[in-house]
Amino acid sequence: MECVLTDKFLQLLCCPNCRQTLEMTVFDDHDQSAASSTVSDSHGVNSGILTCTCGVSYPIIDGVPRLLERGLAAFPQVAQGQSNHERETDAGVISSIAAQGRSNDDYDYIRRSFSKEWGIFDYDTDKTWGWTLEERKKIFLDDVGLSKSDLEGKTLLDAGCGNGTLTAAVGTFGAEVVGIDLNDRLGEANHLKSKQAGKYADNVHFVQGNLINPPFKSKTFDLIYSSGVIHHTPDSKETFKSLVPLTKEGGRLYVWVYGKRHIAVRVFFGIGRQLKKFMSLESLMRTCRLVSPFYKLGTELLNTLGISRFRKRTAREITLDLFDAWAPQYNHWHSEKEVQKWFYESGFTNVRISGRQKHGFGCYGDKI
Repeated sequence: MECVLTDKFLQLLCCPNCRQTLEMTVFDDHDQSAASSTVSDSHGVNSGILTCTCGVSYPIIDGVPRLLERGLAAFPQVAQGQSNHERETDAGVISSIAAQGRSNDDYDYIRRSFSKEWGIFDYDTDKTWGWTLEERKKIFLDDVGLSKSDLEGKTLLDAGCGNGTLTAAVGTFGAEVVGIDLNDRLGEANHLKSKQAGKYADNVHFVQGNLINPPFKSKTFDLIYSSGVIHHTPDSKETFKSLVPLTKEGGRLYVWVYGKRHIAVRVFFGIGRQLKKFMSLESLMRTCRLVSPFYKLGTELLNTLGISRFRKRTAREITLDLFDAWAPQYNHWHSEKEVQKWFYESGFTNVRISGRQKHGFGCYGDKI
């Protein structure tokens, strides 16, 4: 799907390596022509290149800017294709491709893991975490302590947007919404965003990028929402700190993290960590599919007996939830006081705990 890269959206972006403004080259999918432009213009774009003066180029794939630190080197198949295209068009636009090479990326496993997870998500039938989209929208507003009218005309970042359905749905509040995630499957989220956003779809954008080094200019967002994400990075606090400069003065930052889990849950997570030591991600996914019917039966029995309460989910949805629990390389947990301290140390006021659940909690604050 061709994505409308609006003037406002493009002005938010910057090179994740040097923080400089990017220049865009749009490739016409029909006649393979290229037109170079600065990011101050608006374009309907399916594929193209964003180039920085530091010499790194970043692809636009399926209407989604892919702003990973290694640029085109993170997408070798695209780099090769664009190298062939280069000989037919402007040799200077993407001349840095060959020099970028390949390198080991500490986040490669995280990227592959969540790409696998959201790659099997069915946008027509699956719920996320057992909640309908309408339920998630209500939870979103409750968690951030704002109303729909508070968000109208504002600029929001969904930091770690996953399948992107909530990102698009929040667009119906009249805000300009950007979803960023490390996973490769954001093209589908972009293609299907009109299902959730309707007439507001052009105000919803997706970026592939790394939260530890987000490709956005400072003091950009009125609200940053990061739910269930930073505890899956190598250092939760450092990832939190990377979001702070992106928050406007007077803006709000919200994060949701795991709290200390029940011993049974910690054992459950431990099983997954052991499995993935000798399983490929594909094999782990197959294992989750095999386990999910038994998990579903067990949770329904516990619900019936009144021993515990679990949300109703299909076996497919449970498969995704199991994979989400077992596959991540990192599953940190934090205390409420610890996270509140992060906010105070970073110059936030009105710091409040919000969105408490049995397995975690949220916290927000307003930037002074």
